[in-house]
Amino acid sequence: MRSAVVSVAASFAALLVAGCGNLTPDAMTLEENVVRAQGDRKKIEQAYVPLNGPLSLSEAIARSLKYNYDGQLAKTEINMQEKQLNLALAQMLPRLAAGAGYDGRTSYNAAQSIDVFTQQQSLTYSYSQQPSFGTADLTLTWNALDVGLSFFQARQQGYRVLIAVERRRKVIDNIVRSTATAYWRAKTASELLPRIEPMLKTARQILEASRAVSAQNLQAPLALLDFQQNMVIVLSELERIRSELSAARIELATLINIPAGGDIIYSGGLSESMEPQFGLNNHQLENIGLTLRPELRIEAYQKKIDQQDIYKEILKMLPGIGMIGGFNFNSNNLLYTNVWGEIGIRATFNLMNMIQGPRAIAVAKQAVDLSEERRIALSVAVLSQINLAINEYANSLDTFKTAKDVDKVGMQIGRVADSVSEAGAQSEADRIRRQLTVLTTRIARDRSQVRVLTALASIYSATGMDLVPAGAELQDLPTLTAQVEQAIVRWQAGQLPELPTPAAAPEPAPSTSEAPAAPVAPAQPMHTAKAD
Repeated sequence: MRSAVVSVAASFAALLVAGCGNLTPDAMTLEENVVRAQGDRKKIEQAYVPLNGPLSLSEAIARSLKYNYDGQLAKTEINMQEKQLNLALAQMLPRLAAGAGYDGRTSYNAAQSIDVFTQQQSLTYSYSQQPSFGTADLTLTWNALDVGLSFFQARQQGYRVLIAVERRRKVIDNIVRSTATAYWRAKTASELLPRIEPMLKTARQILEASRAVSAQNLQAPLALLDFQQNMVIVLSELERIRSELSAARIELATLINIPAGGDIIYSGGLSESMEPQFGLNNHQLENIGLTLRPELRIEAYQKKIDQQDIYKEILKMLPGIGMIGGFNFNSNNLLYTNVWGEIGIRATFNLMNMIQGPRAIAVAKQAVDLSEERRIALSVAVLSQINLAINEYANSLDTFKTAKDVDKVGMQIGRVADSVSEAGAQSEADRIRRQLTVLTTRIARDRSQVRVLTALASIYSATGMDLVPAGAELQDLPTLTAQVEQAIVRWQAGQLPELPTPAAAPEPAPSTSEAPAAPVAPAQPMHTAKAD
């Protein structure tokens, strides 16, 4: 028997040593990385959803919300926090444990008895249990202190769920703003790129012809080199503009989940009227921002989480009262009762908590005060962002008005240049240079227009006004597109969220004893000026 035990122990030790030798993993081979990369690419390409018809701003935003991986990750985080909340609630239940066992030995567990006074043997060797027997038990335990701590932990987890919702609001806001900006830039590029390619082709032909003339020494070398330098500058500027405009289409394609090289047809044009109907009331927008910004709500919830730590530390200083009860079974036939029940009550008190408790409470209170100060500091930053966004919008609107005037003059120059070229009064190279000037003024006009729309989007972002609620389901694309379209209509109408008028507030309670308040639902969704 002993040899068998030794053999089993030796085998277990050898297995343990062999396992420890494999703790250092091997690096993935190049072939394994190729297989992984091909699998990832296949998943990405399978997720592409083709466009059906012209793309509107509302559909572009809806597609970005539905297919963006950051948005899906934020939704998954909410689901995970909700499951954590269910787990925290389940931890408040009593503990119910079932156990079973088997004991066996090669001989009887026999013993003799010695009289404590005479030190003489009072009983011969005897035993009260069989060499082998089985046991089973079902035990229920409940501790008031554990339940109390679990209660406050569950409340903390509930606030973490609400924090995850606010984080998703922020992710959705970033997606909407990025998509709207990319949509406007890509739409501008779709209108300008067809004009650039013919100009590039003509400019290259003129440059090659000039180089051929230079090789034949038919004109003064300095004049030819000066002409060629100007044409190279024209070509480089055209290529730079083409590269910048092409990048906007690739960025939009990535956001709306289509291949980067896919064709996009846009519906409508950029809106000429971009002044918000609600006006730029700084004080009203500041109040909306302080109420709706996700970052401020997250800090408010974090303060409530920190407050629960105060209650937990106070609870830890109290005695712990626990109850235990259960049923037991033992197959030992020598017992008078093989099945029995038991119940007990026990109180424990950790005296060291009288020293540690006050210090832990002081730390928890300091965390609450820190959360309060952090939120106030963030509120100041939010107010600054709102006012900067309003100022940026006003400046960009003035710049756009000037750019429109410059563009009108450029269009007139272009028409005159075409007429002069048709009459043979100027060279093709001069016409190309003047057309480049016209194109540059149009690009500046469209760029300033996109800047206005982006600045207006920044106002909505700075104030925390939502396009779609954070808990909205993003599975049905047509329904989501219609929801976004309705939000755009409301934004065009200048509908701002109406904040409730607070009642006369009582004297503020100390920050360390503030009771958790019910969460405030986000206001009516809002959006930037419509661009289609």
